[in-house]
Amino acid sequence: MEETVLSIQHLSKNYGRIRAVDDLSLDVHKGNVYGILGPNGSGKTTTLGIILSVINPSGGEFSWFGKIPTKETRKHIGAILEVPIFYPYLSGEKNLKIIADIKSCSYDGIADVLQTVDLTERKKSKFKTYSLGMKQRLAIAAALIGDPEVLIFDEPTNGLDPQGIAEIRELIIRIAVHGKTIILASHLLDEVQKTCSHVVILDKGKNLFAGKVSELTAAPMHVEVGAENMEDLEKYLNENENVIGIEKENMILVVKLKEGYKGAALNEFLLSKGVLLTHLGARKKSLEKYFLELLAEK
Repeated sequence: MEETVLSIQHLSKNYGRIRAVDDLSLDVHKGNVYGILGPNGSGKTTTLGIILSVINPSGGEFSWFGKIPTKETRKHIGAILEVPIFYPYLSGEKNLKIIADIKSCSYDGIADVLQTVDLTERKKSKFKTYSLGMKQRLAIAAALIGDPEVLIFDEPTNGLDPQGIAEIRELIIRIAVHGKTIILASHLLDEVQKTCSHVVILDKGKNLFAGKVSELTAAPMHVEVGAENMEDLEKYLNENENVIGIEKENMILVVKLKEGYKGAALNEFLLSKGVLLTHLGARKKSLEKYFLELLAEK
């Protein structure tokens, strides 16, 4: 049985008439990477603020490691809610020493976290000389000080160029491999799909879905088909009772099949009708498509 690190029960937060978090329940298990996904205003940052005890909830409760949150449990959590304020004229290493002092930690782990975030060679450089990606990596290093069990990141790739996004993504994956539990809020669907093992989809503070990313992307597939005689292909597809949808896309047809009916069976059916396929491929539903479908159902 998986160990529950964070348990949220019927959490809510009101700002006047605005309900930022609406009856949210969620369990986060040890060693997984949870992506909290949603459009702007969906309640992602508010939820993180509540579980970090910097925002008071209007209702509901949450627990860390099976206990009511205390200053002691907070020591086991490393977080970046906003870009941390570092001293621009101090080196990355000296800034981390200040973070260690604030956390009442020794300096022994600083060399290791600098290596983890690939800043060892620039540890003596002043913070003001760092690129945006390096600044974000130093922020992650600051969260790692004290070797917390859980890491919480709010939009960790925000404002970064594609290279910087890729660097942060690979860094989070490397950290997760060592058994850390990671919770990150993002509006970037592609990054969540590439980085996270689990996803929580929020909209207007409500939990629309919580589960494994693989469960979503393994949803029933659409099949791409093409043939020299596209008219015959479309004709016989329409005659097949297992075909429940056909969309034209460039020079192929995207076919939606009944559950349990596979592409191989469709190929056999078309061969029996004298249609030889020049293209046959499976198309998995992306996290983006599932996300948009969920929002459309609201």
